[in-house]
Amino acid sequence: MAAKAGPASSEYRIKERYVRNGFLASFSTFTLKLTASLLSNSLTIFTDLLRNVGETIACYFAWRTMRRIAKGKAGAYDYGYGKAESLSSLLVAGVMVVSLVIALAGAIERFRHPVDTHRVELGFFVAVYATGLNTLLWRRKYRISRASPSPIMESQWHLFRHKAMVNGCVVGGLGLDQAFDGAPWALYIDPAASLVVCGFLAYSIYNIATKNTADLLDRALDESLQLVILRALAGHFDEYVAFHGLRSRRSGTTVFIELFLEFEGSQTMAEAQKTIDSLKAELERQIPGSRIVIAPATAKAV
Repeated sequence: MAAKAGPASSEYRIKERYVRNGFLASFSTFTLKLTASLLSNSLTIFTDLLRNVGETIACYFAWRTMRRIAKGKAGAYDYGYGKAESLSSLLVAGVMVVSLVIALAGAIERFRHPVDTHRVELGFFVAVYATGLNTLLWRRKYRISRASPSPIMESQWHLFRHKAMVNGCVVGGLGLDQAFDGAPWALYIDPAASLVVCGFLAYSIYNIATKNTADLLDRALDESLQLVILRALAGHFDEYVAFHGLRSRRSGTTVFIELFLEFEGSQTMAEAQKTIDSLKAELERQIPGSRIVIAPATAKAV
């Protein structure tokens, strides 16, 4: 039987458009940085280009995910699709690790044998453009994330804030390089700025790897979320007889939680279902990106 259409509403289509625009913006700055890197011998521009490769791929996967949700196809193979999303992110992290090694090797070589940069003007103006564009997208994604919370939109505004900060560092490095052109010590500005960008790149790799490795291994719920569940159960303590445990797993940006409750034998199914619906709605409201299943049980789940 075909899956029912999912949340193919105007709200999700608006979010899908924002994520798509983010991917197109990342791709456009990538092509401009590639041109600037080919015209100059600036290690800062080259390192920023390598960083942009991984982020452009990450934006593409986020767009594909949101597009699937907007079309109402998020209900098919939830676990598998989420795992594929996490695996794709780890592949992006792998690309970024290779980029980091190349950039660090280049920075060390430039410190050992300084080289004067030339024709970095295009790279400077591209960095200024990218800073403004990413700041604009960061603010827009932040506003829509606050108006309508979503795990993907939350990660998107964090990503574009990060991109704006890195591009700002590139602007500063290239600007100093041009301002003090001719000074003997100015030869070290470019590799130093490249190391700053490498720091941001390493931070991105760490965030992607830790989050998605844990998701692939079905990380247990964070303690804060466990407390949310326990508080909700305490608020309904007189509506069920016993709590027989919970199970959870993560798949991409979604957390699946199963609760096992025992109800009074004299209760009708309609009365038990009323408690289940109320508790489910409360938990899904308090835990963004969650899908709650509450099953009647008379013994601890295996």
